[in-house]
Amino acid sequence: MSATASARADLGRPPRRFRILLTLFALVAGVVSAFLPVKAAHAALPDVWGYGYLDPAGPLPGPLTDSITSAGTVGQVSGSGGSYLVRFPNVAAPQGVVHVTAVAKTGNPGPQPPAWCEPDQYFVSGPDEMVKVSCWVQGAGTVSPFSTGFSINWVSATFAGAPTPDLAYAQSDGAAGLLSQFDSVGAPLSVGHMGVGVWQIKLPGVGPTGTTIGGDLQVTGQIQASGAPARCKVGAWVNAGGTQLPTVLCFDAVSGAPADTRWTLTYQYKLDLRGLSPFGWGYFWQHAGAPPLTDFDSVTSWTTVTSAGVPPFGITVLMPGIGVTATPYSEANVTAFGGGPGFCRLGEPGGGPPWFNSGGTLQIRSVDCFTGAGAPGPTDFFVTYTSK
Repeated sequence: MSATASARADLGRPPRRFRILLTLFALVAGVVSAFLPVKAAHAALPDVWGYGYLDPAGPLPGPLTDSITSAGTVGQVSGSGGSYLVRFPNVAAPQGVVHVTAVAKTGNPGPQPPAWCEPDQYFVSGPDEMVKVSCWVQGAGTVSPFSTGFSINWVSATFAGAPTPDLAYAQSDGAAGLLSQFDSVGAPLSVGHMGVGVWQIKLPGVGPTGTTIGGDLQVTGQIQASGAPARCKVGAWVNAGGTQLPTVLCFDAVSGAPADTRWTLTYQYKLDLRGLSPFGWGYFWQHAGAPPLTDFDSVTSWTTVTSAGVPPFGITVLMPGIGVTATPYSEANVTAFGGGPGFCRLGEPGGGPPWFNSGGTLQIRSVDCFTGAGAPGPTDFFVTYTSK
């Protein structure tokens, strides 16, 4: 798609108190009855995609680690000091979504820093898809640009009417509109701006029918129109008869107050984050009482295991049977879940890659979560793994 700078609206409305979130969450149940059950034939596979991982210790400029695209090319990255430019060769498309997850610096002693990354914008340059990425670290009431690693996933799909699994994605304009959208039944998405920093998006016809929750959600915030960093997450999730109704929350990274900014969201059900079904992929919702269909991998289905880490290194996620695909060509993302401005990233305690093959089991080494102020703190999250 073209550069998004001209599409950005003035999002500088004043933030409200956090208590608005409780009220708005209560409204979710009230709107469910307005959506009728929908289930239809699905759409074609994604047209183009690319993913990869910036090793925090890797040379710049250079190739992304474990990177591959639908064109068989390798993603390239340049930049420094927390500002990066990613190029996915020969997979340019006029619309799509990007997800970015920070990965802590390898070998950092003691508590690894509370970092996150976000796409400033993504755009077409000749045959290539370009993504500008900013990475930040949370301090005591401040945020600063930060050199860190990150994983990145880019997908663009169009409706063509052929049967495939369930996928939906959207890019918000930061207000009540969408800059990009896709739904595998070919239905239009719609989004409600419920208050400053709060949206509910309607994804028709994807996922389980009835009210059973299944699949995975990933949300990535984008930098605010003012240039100030933001963070976004999933605040709530309802299935209204096969219409998924996630609530997205976004926050100013400095103040922790709700903020209007752009964001991307992807819903996947029994497939990977691209909308494909290769041998090795999986997703998991770390949440008390999470339904079985939110814990799924391509080999053994709902058998993911997590273990409490040693603070501040978080939680290890194990996906049985798919570890043989850990390298090359693999990528993982994480999104925080719940109220408040807490956030998560991937860590590398003791050094080494953030995910690897452990006796045939895919091990995501550490999901590290933080309060809005940057202190280590538990929170629920979604994690997803993609491989070729």
